[in-house]
Amino acid sequence: MTAAERGKNRPRGTVLVVEDEPLIRLDLADHLRSAGLAVVEASTGDEALTVLNANDAVVLVVSDMGMPGATDGIELAAWLRRERPKIKIVLVSGFSATLDMTAIADVALGKPVDLSRLVHEVGRLLGGQ
Repeated sequence: MTAAERGKNRPRGTVLVVEDEPLIRLDLADHLRSAGLAVVEASTGDEALTVLNANDAVVLVVSDMGMPGATDGIELAAWLRRERPKIKIVLVSGFSATLDMTAIADVALGKPVDLSRLVHEVGRLLGGQ
């Protein structure tokens, strides 16, 4: 497959990765970039809101649930549902898998994140574009 062919199949839009642990954020972002996605990063929910207010290209957010600052992942997802309901949401949590996040997220993943599953789920969510 040529670069031009890969570009045709590439989902349009940007994925925002929100994670306060730098190495985890870098790993998530790198795997998504390796899958051909445009990625921007934020280290807190508050920083994510700033990015979202300045960047209309974001079509999907991958966010940790528990982060420092005024806006954690759950509050960020609730804001997205209210203000940007078309943006897809993947929440990642190190907390109990019994926690039901389906009301506010399109996909919920546990930590440690299975990176191939993350790429698959993001691709599935963006596939309808």
